[in-house]
Amino acid sequence: MRRLNALALAAVVLLPCFAAAQEGEALIRKAGAFTPIPNPGFTADRSLELKVVWDLTEAPATPAETVPGLSRPANFFMLAEAEGVPRARVHLALLVHGGATAGLLANEHYRAAKGVNNPNIALLKAMSDAGVPIIVCGQSLVRQKIAREQLLPFVKVSTSATIARATLHAQGYATFMP
Repeated sequence: MRRLNALALAAVVLLPCFAAAQEGEALIRKAGAFTPIPNPGFTADRSLELKVVWDLTEAPATPAETVPGLSRPANFFMLAEAEGVPRARVHLALLVHGGATAGLLANEHYRAAKGVNNPNIALLKAMSDAGVPIIVCGQSLVRQKIAREQLLPFVKVSTSATIARATLHAQGYATFMP
């Protein structure tokens, strides 16, 4: 019985440590995992600046799931790293609109609207901390009656997804869909 209590206590003490390991860069690496390809015949040009904006529009199947495609930018970071492209040459952005918009709600607002904690927050924060701008369409906010104050603090509001996409395209970003 004492052994069981000691194991239970250890689990309670260590659980936050394991959870903390799934933040920041560690979470980007986990979400961005891929299968290595030995000796590829076509590789990235390490001298280029790679600029990609991910256009996230789809709502998850259930509120407890993450926005479809949210892990793709993390995957791109890991793939570029495997190709020898320095992180400083990889510029990513997330453009969120449509059904994916609610995934940007702060936890208390997501929980009030959806009945569960927001499963997107940890990866969104990790990406933001890695320098990835998270941009939301202002028109989607209006249509879905979401106030700016309900969003995660690092989310940037654009007048529209169209204006944000055009601006990023003019800055050299390619648009990828999940």
